[in-house]
Amino acid sequence: MTQGIVDFDFSAMEEHVDPYPTYVAMRNAGRVLRSPIGTLMVHRYEDVRRTHGDHDAFSLGAIDMGAAAARRDGHEGGLASGDFLLAETMLTTDPPDHERLRRVVNRAFTPRSIDAIESRVREIARQLLAPLADGEAFDIVADFAAPLPTIVISELLGVPSEDANKFRVWSEAVTGTNVRARLNPETSRQYSAQLRLYLSEQIERRKEAPTDDLIGRMVVANSEQIMTDAEVVAACVLLLVAGNETTMRLITNMALALGRFPGELERLVENPDLIATGVEETLRYDSPVQMLFRACKQDTVVADAEIQKGQFVLTMLGAANRDPDAFVDPDTFDVGREENMHVALGHGIHYCLGAPLARRETRIAFEELLQMVPRFKVLTRDEDLRYPPTLMLRSPLSLVVQG
Repeated sequence: MTQGIVDFDFSAMEEHVDPYPTYVAMRNAGRVLRSPIGTLMVHRYEDVRRTHGDHDAFSLGAIDMGAAAARRDGHEGGLASGDFLLAETMLTTDPPDHERLRRVVNRAFTPRSIDAIESRVREIARQLLAPLADGEAFDIVADFAAPLPTIVISELLGVPSEDANKFRVWSEAVTGTNVRARLNPETSRQYSAQLRLYLSEQIERRKEAPTDDLIGRMVVANSEQIMTDAEVVAACVLLLVAGNETTMRLITNMALALGRFPGELERLVENPDLIATGVEETLRYDSPVQMLFRACKQDTVVADAEIQKGQFVLTMLGAANRDPDAFVDPDTFDVGREENMHVALGHGIHYCLGAPLARRETRIAFEELLQMVPRFKVLTRDEDLRYPPTLMLRSPLSLVVQG
């Protein structure tokens, strides 16, 4: 056993349904743990921030995403798929390439840019929520949380309205948000290929007729030799995957938490200004992304544990966000929590680029939802909740509510 590293077998835990008791066991076992498949795990808040913030010692660029996926259980599409990117992106690079690729798309996610699309996000939310207002049983996931970010991202990219339906089908196949109809792996691969071909065609069109949408801006960067065609396609796919996964799961988990804690729902109904802090509390309390990855670039020490160059490290965000050393009453869901520096959206140079958009979409989603049906009820019983078969992503596959 390497100094300071404790072997920990969590292979038998009911992690997909409720990982939080296991996170307590992790805290009791030690600060740096080795899993049965050899990867290391850091799970205390301080250690996760240290690992994410030290890009000299820990890298995303050094990770073989396909090999990383092979270490995990299966998940069709999304962040837990090893083949969703065919070129380097800001997610898989270190400086200076990281800054080169991130700078091009950053403008679309500034506060001013997001302010400009707020009314459109609100319009989409109202359209999607309309059946709920009629008293129908409504699946928050399939009917609302999944389509909302897909539509928003596709419009930001500049997908023509006449292509919106097929683009959404392809996008949901790639992102794993095709919750209404589960696709087999071969169909998902075909849709992924069709999406990449479509994006390549959109790039070529913008070379002939420039546009001011996100694809158009990346094409300009391409002409200035900042990005290659392959990097533009990969960046589009990354934005679809990361944006859809996080926002879909955040909206779903917030609806579930409010259904479980009607007193907190009542607080939001009486004081809608708390919705923004409720979004932050959901990110902390039931993180949409439960863990991320890093590869160690040089021998280093975390929490007195010697981590060697080449070792693969999992940063357990869900555990860090329930760390009692960092949060008062961490297992309590409190929509008014003020001290809430969670790590649900990462930390350091790879902090989630789309975080401001995910927050805004979710805030708008619940402003509209609570205006339409202030005291909605969750009809899906806890024992009927089903989660994706992966440790990385967390939210129910279906959540039926009614006004």
